[in-house]
Amino acid sequence: MILKEQLSAALQNKWLKIGLLPVILSLLLLFAAAGDFLCHRGKLYPGVYLQEIPVGGMSLAAAAEELATGFFSLEQITLTGSEKEAIAVPLSRLGLSFDREKTLELLRRTGTGCTGYPGRLKRLFTGTPLKLTGELIVEDTLMEQALRELAEEVDRAPQEPSIQVQGASVIIEEGRQGRSLKVAELRKLLLSAVRKGQNELPLPLELEEPEQSTAALASLGVEQVMVSFSTTVSPSLPGRVHNIKLGAAAINSSLIAPGEIFSFEAAIGEITGERGYREAPVIVGEELRPGIGGGLCQVSSTLYNAALLANLAIVERHNHNLPISYLPLGRDATISTGWADLKFKNNRNHHLLIGAELSEGLLTFRLFGPPMEERVELYSTDIVRTEPPVRYENDKTIPLGKKELIQTGKPGYSVKTWRAVYRGEKEISRELLSHDRYRPTTSVYRVGTGTPTPDPISSAAGRAYL
Repeated sequence: MILKEQLSAALQNKWLKIGLLPVILSLLLLFAAAGDFLCHRGKLYPGVYLQEIPVGGMSLAAAAEELATGFFSLEQITLTGSEKEAIAVPLSRLGLSFDREKTLELLRRTGTGCTGYPGRLKRLFTGTPLKLTGELIVEDTLMEQALRELAEEVDRAPQEPSIQVQGASVIIEEGRQGRSLKVAELRKLLLSAVRKGQNELPLPLELEEPEQSTAALASLGVEQVMVSFSTTVSPSLPGRVHNIKLGAAAINSSLIAPGEIFSFEAAIGEITGERGYREAPVIVGEELRPGIGGGLCQVSSTLYNAALLANLAIVERHNHNLPISYLPLGRDATISTGWADLKFKNNRNHHLLIGAELSEGLLTFRLFGPPMEERVELYSTDIVRTEPPVRYENDKTIPLGKKELIQTGKPGYSVKTWRAVYRGEKEISRELLSHDRYRPTTSVYRVGTGTPTPDPISSAAGRAYL
C-alpha cells in the first residue's frame, strides 16, 4: 500500500514537471527576447541591409551617414546595349532621385524597435537577412522625355550586308542587327535597378536580323573579274571629267540577279545640279551645247561594251546622232532621261557585280562573276561614209566674191555591228547587234555680198588721172 502511494506521488510530480516545461521555456524565450530587444535598443537589428549595404547594428544616424556615401551617392546609371555600347545617364535626366526621408523611415519601421522586432525574431529562426530597397521620387514628365530620347539614340533599322567594289577587288561588308528599345520595360527596370542601388543595367532590346546573311552574300561567287572594258577620258573639260566620275560611282557595286534587267537611268537617278552634276558639252541635234550631266554618255557607252563582252542580252540601246571619238562606230550607247536608256538583261545563271572607276584618265568597267566558258568578239561591217553637206550664208560685211569657212562639217556614217561568240575555236553564235546611222554635220561658209574690193593698180591709176 505504501509502495502504491509512493508510485502515485512520483507520477503526479512527473506530470507536474512536464506541464511546467512549456511555461518555463516560454519564460526563458521571453527573457531572452527582452534581453535581445534591450541590447539593440536605439540600433538597427543585425541582418538588416539596404540592398547590399549592411546597416545592422548601426544607429539610424550612423546608417544615414553610411548611406550618404554609398547608396544615396548614386548619380548616374550606365545602360549597356547589345553591342556593349555604354550610355551613362544621370538620374536627374531620368527624373529620379532618392527619397531619403522615406528610406530612413522604412529602416526605422522595419529594422528597429517594436515594429521591427517580429521580423528580427523571424530572422533569428530562419537565418535570412532583411534586404530593403530605397524609396524614390519619380518625375514622370522628365522620365518620359528621357525614355523617348534614349529610344531615338538606340533604335536603328537592320543594315543589310553589302558588296563594295574597289578597283579590281571585291569587299563584303557585314550586315548589322536592327534594334528597338522596349521603352515600357526599361522604365520598370530602371525603377527597380535604382531602388536597388545598381549602377549598370542592360537595355531591353527587340532585335531584328537583316533579311540577307553575310554568308549568303559571300556565296554568290562574284569575286573574280569576268570581263573589263576601258575608254580614255580627256582631261581638257573638268566638268565633263567630274560628271563621268560621279556617274561611275553611282553604278559601282551594282549587283544584278539572274534574269534581272539593269537600267542605266534607274541606277544613275536624276541628273541635276542638286545631285552634284555640272555643265559640260552635250549633243543637241547636230551641235554641242552646254548641258547638266555632259559626259555621262561615255559612262553608258563604256558599260555597254562591257555588257557585250559578257555576252549579256541587250534590251535597249541607242546610238548618238553624231560619231563620238572615244569608241568605234556602232559601239556607243547614248542616254537621255525619259527618252533613251541603256538596258541589258543578266541572262546568265549567276549573279553579276558591276565595278566602275575613273583612274589615271581611264574609265573602266568590270563585271564580276565566275569565269566565262565562251569568248566574245565584236566587229563592224558595211561602213558607208556620207560627206558633209555645205551651206552658204550671205554676209554684207564681207566683200563681194569672198567667202569664209565658219564651221567645218564632219562626215556621217552608216555601220553594222556584230557579236560573234566562240567556245574554244568553234563559233557558236553570231548576231547583228545594230545598224546605226550617224548624221553628217554641215560645213558652213559666209559669202560676201558687200562692195567689191578695189583693184590696187586700177585705184592708183585712177588717182593718178585725177
